[in-house]
Amino acid sequence: MSSKKNTSYFFLFVILLYIFITNSYFNYEESLIFGGADGFSYYEISRYAPNISATTIQPIHSERFFFPYIIGIISKISNIEIYTLYRIFVIIIIFLINKYFIDFFFEFNKNIQIILLSLLVLNFNPYITRYYIAVPLIVNDLIFIYGSLISINGLKDKNQGKFYLGFVIASLARQSAAAIFFSILVLKIIQKKNFFMKNLQIIITFFIFIFIYSLCYTYSSLVPVNSSRSGQYFVTIFGLFLENKNPKELFIFFIWPFLSFLPLLIYYFIFIRNSITKFKININVNYYIIFFASLIIVQPIMQGLDVSGKNIIRLSTLAFPAILFYFLINSESRIFSKIKLLLFSLLILVWNSHPTFSIFNFLEKFKF
Repeated sequence: MSSKKNTSYFFLFVILLYIFITNSYFNYEESLIFGGADGFSYYEISRYAPNISATTIQPIHSERFFFPYIIGIISKISNIEIYTLYRIFVIIIIFLINKYFIDFFFEFNKNIQIILLSLLVLNFNPYITRYYIAVPLIVNDLIFIYGSLISINGLKDKNQGKFYLGFVIASLARQSAAAIFFSILVLKIIQKKNFFMKNLQIIITFFIFIFIYSLCYTYSSLVPVNSSRSGQYFVTIFGLFLENKNPKELFIFFIWPFLSFLPLLIYYFIFIRNSITKFKININVNYYIIFFASLIIVQPIMQGLDVSGKNIIRLSTLAFPAILFYFLINSESRIFSKIKLLLFSLLILVWNSHPTFSIFNFLEKFKF
């Protein structure tokens, strides 16, 4: 087992080394252009910490102040430049997410082929590892992913402390943590006595979210804003219905998430589908992941094309690790042909060569 784990970390080292060598490293101004415009708000929060930001920013961004605020304080104490510190945090969180997956592999006794394939699928998604290394100011998204994985693990182990820890981390990172609360609420309604969390614990979860939101709202209310908070919330939920887009525009909008998810679907059909045998064993966790992932993916769709734009790829990808975990806990380990492994590895190697977030440009002509 120790040898197998060492092999897994060696795979991870090689994968990350390849990504680090071939990745784009945008400076602050470039990051705002190439997919990280929200980062302006987070940088300003960090720049003014431990004081309240005096820069006018969107209220929905200032509500995510906690981790940028902490980064700003650490920057002032350590004298490490803010943007550099964001990139350090990104690398740390990427490693922690991968460590969580490696621990999952061994808990569910996965063979070395599945471990390698899963590490490739997770890290060679250009909208996860590559994206956040190139555009580190959006580290809140990675922290949200990490918190969501901890909460899933807490549900799997029926460990309330672990679940609450993940929920708090995710709630401090993004308002999208509401999906965690709504998912366990629906799960409680459906499973009733078969769900280990009692009504009181569901209520506690709700009040934790309200407390964290109130804390974030308090900070946000002290920051100069450039738009209506209620207007932003309304568009976040109903934006798609307020737009007048033609079918071609909507078709392209709905296609964009497949730039992130298509190889995961191929991975499922080639390596996972025929080995799914444990759904009922992990039924509570499975229902939770289905509800959670659905809410995360639907939210940027409901925002509509004008608000989400190509960010629908990044925002829907917040559910990607949870879906991968769903595949892993419900499938049995099998041995696959070397041809399948080689062809799939080549496919995701090409998929990883994003023309914006890597040094490669041979896919440039396929951008749309």
